[in-house]
Amino acid sequence: MIEKIAIVADIHANKYALCKFLKYIDNEDIKCILNIGDFVQIGPNPYEVSFKVLNDIRFVNILGNNETSLFEIDETNPNDEIAHRLWTRKQMKENFEKIKLMSKTKIIIKNNVKILMIHSRKNDIKGMPLIYTDGIDSFVKDYEDFGTDIVLFGHTHEKLYIEHNGKILINPGSLGCSKNGTIDFVILKIDNNQNVKCDFESLEYDKTELIRDYYNNNVPDKEFLLKTFFKYNDNKNISANE
Repeated sequence: MIEKIAIVADIHANKYALCKFLKYIDNEDIKCILNIGDFVQIGPNPYEVSFKVLNDIRFVNILGNNETSLFEIDETNPNDEIAHRLWTRKQMKENFEKIKLMSKTKIIIKNNVKILMIHSRKNDIKGMPLIYTDGIDSFVKDYEDFGTDIVLFGHTHEKLYIEHNGKILINPGSLGCSKNGTIDFVILKIDNNQNVKCDFESLEYDKTELIRDYYNNNVPDKEFLLKTFFKYNDNKNISANE
């Protein structure tokens, strides 16, 4: 039997990208979704997205740096980033306490293939996972102790597939705010002989409602976030009430 697994990272509170992805997954009849963290913050819908990934039994979740940054906030040093974190934590309601119980890493096994889920490098969850002075060898060495066949990671929003020293390294790209404005994810297929096939998928979607939610929900730092992650300039004048 072939195990079909969806891999997602960096949903970033974008419920519209998540909903379109889930429709695709429903049609493909995929029963397992590995979520590699950073599913809250940046986007305007932290409650809806966190509720879905916490309550849909298909999801296997880990924390990213956007989640862990919510646990300890220095309110004595107010700035736009702190304001956004406080807003996100408030919006999440009961889901905030639930994510505090989640792990930063997880190992799952499919057809005897051992898969490690991380968000970024083991020793620094906020670090960029492939920036090492010693290159890819140093990256692989960081995860030798886990004894896994596949390492899944996110954080950079960049798609990546590398086979190196007997390991497969995969970054699916960002589901919620990719640099190309698409919904990016991976479908992984593993057969009974431990053969692995990795398909990168991208979906298009209309961002009008997403942009409107930034204004309707009064998301702190929305102008910077829209410009940086969605290349949206507010002089295009999509108003909240249109």
